[in-house]
Amino acid sequence: MITTPYRGRAFVYILPLAGPEDLLKVGLTHDPLARWPAFHSRWFEEFDIDRAMLLETESRKDAQMLETRLRRELVEFNCPAPLTIRVQAGGQREWHRGAYELARRFVFDRELEGYFVRSSARELLTESMHEMAGSTNALLHQAVSDFQAGQLSASQMAALGNLVDAHRAFGSDVSREGFDALQVEWRLRASAHER
Repeated sequence: MITTPYRGRAFVYILPLAGPEDLLKVGLTHDPLARWPAFHSRWFEEFDIDRAMLLETESRKDAQMLETRLRRELVEFNCPAPLTIRVQAGGQREWHRGAYELARRFVFDRELEGYFVRSSARELLTESMHEMAGSTNALLHQAVSDFQAGQLSASQMAALGNLVDAHRAFGSDVSREGFDALQVEWRLRASAHER
């Protein structure tokens, strides 16, 4: 199979963990909304989205160069990935402790050089989640049909719950009522099977 290299914008991201520990992930992506959920099923709570920064470039090559440069500057802050992060997502060597201010300075220095910087990823993610609302509502509608046919697994139900909660975290308009009704029916059916 022949693959075509990706062309178009790319982001170097600084993704801090939520909470008191000063841990952050440095990485590269074309779409944060496609990448970040791979790290944790509750990514919108696990990470501090308001402090997450995006450094936009015109090409993947440029983003790779900047990411490499930033990681070299942060090498003395390297640390293991948190245990809560999925190993399958990769990026285990791109975690840093106590480096947020240095990373932030690096990003803003690039802004002075003319790169487009989002000092908070929330706005971009909110736009993306709102754009996805229609397809998520269609997915929820399909889930109701699958449930009624007895074809909705516990893991699928949990994934749907996380998806709906992610939309709620960004104020996106998804059919929460339909999902809540589905959860009630799911619990009723599960408790009936336990008897």
